[in-house]
Amino acid sequence: MSWRPGRIDVVLVLASVLPAWAALAGHLEHEARPPDPLAFTLVAVVGLPMLVARRAPVPALGLSIALLFGYYWTGYAAVGLVLPLAPALFVVAQAGRVRLGAVVGSTLLVLSTAFRLLGGERDQEPGVVIGYDGVLSLALLAAVLALGDAVRSRRGWQEELDRRLRLAGQERETEAQRRVADERVRIARDVHDLLGHAVAIVTLHAAVAAESLDDDPQAARRSLETIRSVSREVLHDLGDTVGLLRGDAPTSVEPAPGSSGVADLVAATASTGLDVRLVVRGPEQPLPRAVEATVHRLVQEALTNVLRHAHARTATVTLEHGAADLTVTVTDDGAGEPATTAPGHGLQGMRERVALLGGRLSAGNRDGGGFTVTAVLPVAVDRVGAPA
Repeated sequence: MSWRPGRIDVVLVLASVLPAWAALAGHLEHEARPPDPLAFTLVAVVGLPMLVARRAPVPALGLSIALLFGYYWTGYAAVGLVLPLAPALFVVAQAGRVRLGAVVGSTLLVLSTAFRLLGGERDQEPGVVIGYDGVLSLALLAAVLALGDAVRSRRGWQEELDRRLRLAGQERETEAQRRVADERVRIARDVHDLLGHAVAIVTLHAAVAAESLDDDPQAARRSLETIRSVSREVLHDLGDTVGLLRGDAPTSVEPAPGSSGVADLVAATASTGLDVRLVVRGPEQPLPRAVEATVHRLVQEALTNVLRHAHARTATVTLEHGAADLTVTVTDDGAGEPATTAPGHGLQGMRERVALLGGRLSAGNRDGGGFTVTAVLPVAVDRVGAPA
């Protein structure tokens, strides 16, 4: 990949050359060796390493020092020390080598002052060389190094800010993806619960209709009517769900509130021939919508498992309203531990639903036979969602 100097590199060269040219122009009457075009060219050469200073700060500084010494070796007039090297020292400080720049600059100032006092400029007053020129050069050196370090700090701060903004953006994107994934899981559970319960009822009524079609046409007709009614309700609910996903659903797919929604589930399940009853204890009270939906899905899933796996004759759904909690119990007299579906559905799905509301769920075989599912859900709004 080819490299080309940028505008900043050219500015660094000019910052090194132009002040030195100005100082050189002030010595046109230099007694020893007046400046000529070669002198101006040699001074310009001192600034050429600035073209690569940002890529190699320390080597560029070393090369500039060597070229400046070469210029002075020719005997031309002095152009200062810190002034032509200021851009190189600035870049070194900007690269985080402030201490190196300070050591190199201070050493050069000491050597320059000693040379002027002991050799080249004995006619100069020591007070002027040390007290004026020395202090001025030292102040310029400190200012250049401080400016370079400030630019480095500013750049580091900006990079850190950009990094944090980038991480914050990534975290927001990750959180959005997590919410989308959670919503997909929730929708999958709702669809699973909805279809599972409906398919179980349709399957049982289809079997009843097939067996009683010849012997009891009225019973077959009632079963077929139930199948049609359940199918219509499922299609309606699925349509609402799809509408919600599209963002244009006119109605809500939330289950009926309170025990009335549970009573509808019990009635639909009883129509399959299972002896199922609903028991409500304690005074009913308004429930948070999240609790109502969870109770509905919990009872729906439990009754579906009874129909599919338990081979039970009777089942009981109990809603016990307490001051702070609602206890939901579904029992049956079937074969006991049911087969479960993949994680995320069935009992695991129930546990996750209940845990999200800060409740707890237990499930297992009954001592006298059958299976029991019990969930305790908080009903106070400020407790819903708190850890159990």
